[in-house]
Amino acid sequence: MASFLLRRWQVDACVWKRRAVSRIFGGNLVGRSRVTGRMSSGGRDRWAPERVLADLDRLVLRAPTRAEFFDGAAARLKRALDFDGACWHTLDPGSDLITQHRLQDIVDHFPVLANNEYSVQDVNKFERLARSERKAATISEATGGHPERSPRFRDLLAPGGYGPELRSAFVADGAVWGALIMIRRAGQPEFDAREVELLDSASALFARAVRRGLIAEASSTPATLPDAPGVIELDSDGGLIRASSSAEPLLVELSGRTVEDGLRSPAIHAIASATRQAIAAARHEAGIELPSLTVKSQAGTWLVLHGGLLGNVSSGELAVFIQRAHPTLVAPLLLKAYGLTPREQEVTQLMLRGATTAQAAHRLDISAYTVTDHIKSIFDKTGARTRAELCATLFFGEHLPRIQRDTPVGDDASFVDAPRRRGVQDRARAGPRVSGSAESPPHDGSG
Repeated sequence: MASFLLRRWQVDACVWKRRAVSRIFGGNLVGRSRVTGRMSSGGRDRWAPERVLADLDRLVLRAPTRAEFFDGAAARLKRALDFDGACWHTLDPGSDLITQHRLQDIVDHFPVLANNEYSVQDVNKFERLARSERKAATISEATGGHPERSPRFRDLLAPGGYGPELRSAFVADGAVWGALIMIRRAGQPEFDAREVELLDSASALFARAVRRGLIAEASSTPATLPDAPGVIELDSDGGLIRASSSAEPLLVELSGRTVEDGLRSPAIHAIASATRQAIAAARHEAGIELPSLTVKSQAGTWLVLHGGLLGNVSSGELAVFIQRAHPTLVAPLLLKAYGLTPREQEVTQLMLRGATTAQAAHRLDISAYTVTDHIKSIFDKTGARTRAELCATLFFGEHLPRIQRDTPVGDDASFVDAPRRRGVQDRARAGPRVSGSAESPPHDGSG
């Protein structure tokens, strides 16, 4: 089954290449933005990297949607470096597989990119970048100055009239939330070390932006999703401006009594106070991260609160996003379809994220021999023979069809129809904590 899926998508990829060799990169799932002319600093003074990062920090403070952030970030990046097109990806942190992406001046050619990313040996794969000390790299550097050695260069870049490529992965708290591809037309200068360093420095910032954008989008979606996060808007005095309908049950859960008690809870006050301090500090210094707070509710569940800017900095108004804490390891539908046991699903997800047998054994608190037995069973049930083939089976069998059907993703970056383990027994993994959380959540063993 795995080899059939792989061959099928390789054939499809070849058809795509024959039909339009000038088309390149991702799908149009999150949307497409268009920039008139070359994305460059033009005749304006270039911004120093520090200025770009500081301005990106201010953009993240507003907790925009991913589309808004990607477009705003591209506009800021082009003040510091030239590029002719870009593709921003959202990745599921449970499997490190692409779930959505946004194009900027690049035409749709996603099956070919997916085939290269998950079925072909090549340089600067997103997974490799995410686990490298430096989260950004160029195709020229990775090939020793011979990009023609890269299948991606031969099959995608060169036929489309492109040359230099710069890639980066977005990593925060050990989880991969997204990735970026920047390209230049053939004949343009290679991306230099200063430009690579800029994207490397922005890796965690971009990851936080994707994570917060997912929460903001899920909070405002017209159709309420199961366990949808909520958002409350507070004025400069801490008074309630409005609350989403999905926030009300979470506030009741937080306090164990009423919505009003939830609004008056220490956790809400703590996150609001920490958010105001972060916003005030951001006026004078860069690198400020908006706070997150993990708190155990009166019902025994774990909730995560995130602070965000509402409107202008001077207004003093802010937003607090509330979501149920859940593991970043979300069991993909394909794993259940193959009849994998819950433990085999956990082992599979760790394998997809690059864990060795010893690391998987340590994280699951079982022996390496038991992990090996699970891996043999996983390969038997899925028809895969290697970890790379298992990754390709999952992506081409489940992720790519959902990408092509425009299946939305939830606040955890996984598809909304993927099963999630949430509730009192959930083991949470969340971002940085602030004072006011009396207990630490149990660890999910993923990092």
